Amino acid sequence: MAETEKSAIIVGAVAGALIGAGLAVLVAAQEGSSLKDKFMNTVNLLKEQGTVLNERSQELKEKGQEVKGILQESVEVVREFKDEAASAASDIKSEVKAFKS
Repeated sequence: MAETEKSAIIVGAVAGALIGAGLAVLVAAQEGSSLKDKFMNTVNLLKEQGTVLNERSQELKEKGQEVKGILQESVEVVREFKDEAASAASDIKSEVKAFKS
């Protein structure tokens, strides 16, 4: 090989290495920013969904409080009914005893 051919091969290899390194830096930076964008989009989506979940949990909490109130009122009605039924049963027993005597 002639000296000029060796020089051309070395220059070509160095130029190829520099071009490859430059492209790698450009592509890596682009992928990094792309990755950052995807990450930020995911973070923003999670924030939005977190807000929606928080609102829905508040709604469920309010509905739970309403249901609790309704159940407490129902328990009171059942207790009153039970007391009235016991009183009526007692009155009937007394009347039956008085009738038998």
